[in-house]
Amino acid sequence: MRTRGMVAVVAATGMLAAAGGCDPGGLPAQEVEVVAGAGENDGGGAADAFIDGRLVDMVMGGDGVLRVLTEEKTALTVWTVKDTRLTRVAVPSIKADHISQATVGPGGDVYVALWNGNGGVWQIKPDGSTALKIGIDRDTYRGDRKAAPDGAAVAGAYVRYLHGVAFSADGRVYFAEERIEPATHQLVRTVENGKLKTVLGRDLAGLTERQWRSARTSTGFPDGTPARQVAVENGLNDPLGVAPDGTLYAAPGRRSVVAVKPDGTAREVIGNTGGGIDEDVEEPDEPFADRGPARRARVNLSGTGTIRAGLSNASLVVDTAGDLYLTSSRTERDYLPETFEWTGDVSDTQRELLERSKEQRRGDTEVLRVKPDGSLSTVAGHADAVAVDPSWVYLARAFTDVDGNPRVLVVRTQKR
Repeated sequence: MRTRGMVAVVAATGMLAAAGGCDPGGLPAQEVEVVAGAGENDGGGAADAFIDGRLVDMVMGGDGVLRVLTEEKTALTVWTVKDTRLTRVAVPSIKADHISQATVGPGGDVYVALWNGNGGVWQIKPDGSTALKIGIDRDTYRGDRKAAPDGAAVAGAYVRYLHGVAFSADGRVYFAEERIEPATHQLVRTVENGKLKTVLGRDLAGLTERQWRSARTSTGFPDGTPARQVAVENGLNDPLGVAPDGTLYAAPGRRSVVAVKPDGTAREVIGNTGGGIDEDVEEPDEPFADRGPARRARVNLSGTGTIRAGLSNASLVVDTAGDLYLTSSRTERDYLPETFEWTGDVSDTQRELLERSKEQRRGDTEVLRVKPDGSLSTVAGHADAVAVDPSWVYLARAFTDVDGNPRVLVVRTQKR
């Protein structure tokens, strides 16, 4: 067991944030509860235990179990918060920096998509063992090295570069696959009756340069466009989420989010990629306040963190009400008001770590929510990953401790 430096506890409890948790205008700061990682204990009660490593992702299962994925010396560790207790398991067979997105699949197991060319969708079992569910092992694969077309059997399909993964409520898997010929683009695909099926993205294979250049954008198309006619460009991570009604959300290029309805048609959800300021979209004033139509808002889908703690993947999740949540970076000098500072009852040890983690941040991040009616709100700030359950929004923040080691802490704030 590693010995860790302790921070002396002077008082039993205290308030996080100055001035009683209010901003100068008298509006209250955002009330949060510590969930995990804000202490120095090795396991046990999650709030007072440490979570070591670079933040990779955070996911919530339908069973109410929260999992935080971190990287320690390139290896993956899955930290589990269940019934307020924190446990962890090492996953030595997966390199954490190859993960593009994590999700929870059927049975409550964690699944990850890998982007590194030895990719695919991997199942992580509770004991840390893994199983390849979609994709190939490039070291042992001896089959056809051409991209697998629609209708190909998923078993043994040549699928290598994956940039997102999600499951629907009925257990169907969706993944974002990168193609590199004739230009880098992506297809969001699923598995139907054991065969591959594209649900979003136009396959550019066989097109001339003039043809694929004319079809390369994933923004600016009319609502109701068949999703398989929308070309999804670039090789960035493309996080996915699926609503209870089967609507698929994808974030190609990180500057916009596209929704694919169960009938196969697509619409733009968020992303003012044309530049300029839309007066219908208000700046965030306080958590959960309506800001106007999401479709015209700017978004930069990304995780963040400190330079030393490393950068996390962007979050994109959908709750049981069909609300979409995502992490977005703001411009360097575009700061959130103090109503988004965190406040709450904490121990002195927890307060010290929370304040340390806030001081290390460079630039602001926000957690955006888009409701099914298209309205936008900023529900929280200063977080690098988000997860949700029916009542709470969970916020993960990366930071480094006094010894320069990367750490993660998690708080939650109640939905409204």
